[in-house]
Amino acid sequence: MEPQRPLWTTYAMMLTVAVIWGAAWPVGRALALAAPPWSAMALRYCFAVPLLFMWLHFAEGVRVPPRSEWRTLALMGVTSVVLYQIGFIFGMRETAASDASLLIALNPVMVALLSVPLLGYRLTRNASIGLASGFAGVALIFLVSPNEQIPLEQRLYGNGLILFGAAAYSIYTVTLRGYLLRGGSQSPLGALTWASLIGTLLLLPPMLAEQPWEHAWTMDEWAFLAYLGVLSTVVCYAFYAMGVADIGAPRAASFINLVPIFGIATAVMWPALNEQFGLAHVASFALVYASVRLVNMQPPEGID
Repeated sequence: MEPQRPLWTTYAMMLTVAVIWGAAWPVGRALALAAPPWSAMALRYCFAVPLLFMWLHFAEGVRVPPRSEWRTLALMGVTSVVLYQIGFIFGMRETAASDASLLIALNPVMVALLSVPLLGYRLTRNASIGLASGFAGVALIFLVSPNEQIPLEQRLYGNGLILFGAAAYSIYTVTLRGYLLRGGSQSPLGALTWASLIGTLLLLPPMLAEQPWEHAWTMDEWAFLAYLGVLSTVVCYAFYAMGVADIGAPRAASFINLVPIFGIATAVMWPALNEQFGLAHVASFALVYASVRLVNMQPPEGID
């Protein structure tokens, strides 16, 4: 079926996704340094969840999942919202946004690795080389980051939290894939929406314990929350879904490789963050990019 919109419009949407997701890293660092962390996590999804339900309603209708699926959806909510946000927000308080945007690019490689024991995929030779390349890129940015204005111990701790968040999101991705393969009642959008609602509800108690009403919220902080909740979460997921429908998953996914580039560029150009650009970023990106390409080249009987 031919796309209903001009091809250049689809490519423009996918480029927009890469730019917004890239800039989400310095936006997340600015928010994490200024706002109460649990409140930042929960309020982001308080922006996103109502819009996700509106999107679901108009796209395909809202269907309540059967009782047998709530445990799986809860696991998705815990991993994609709670644990990922813990890694994201607390990690961004400690490390550079430019470094973090490179680390999170390893997510497809983590998904591939988890797919071996959980979905029965085979670890091929190319995939093994890709895994080694990806982790070499991560080790490089861990050890020789140009952002020496952040103490090494603090940066290592923050990078570890970012990888923790990436691992949690990888578990969500593999769980979602298994759920869809088993013929779950929800579409990918429906599963995302219900999982986001569950995750948001789990974030409310620690947010209330943090007493966010005691914090003097600024307009910048509300803008950062709206950016992450509306643009980065809802608009980008909508654009990405339309891109997959128009040009297919492989070509749409190729735009995600641009996210670290825009993440580094926006972080370095953000004066208040005082981040540096160096050859370590280039080398780390090359290793991670090669890793993702090798892993994604696997045949269906290998790691897909």
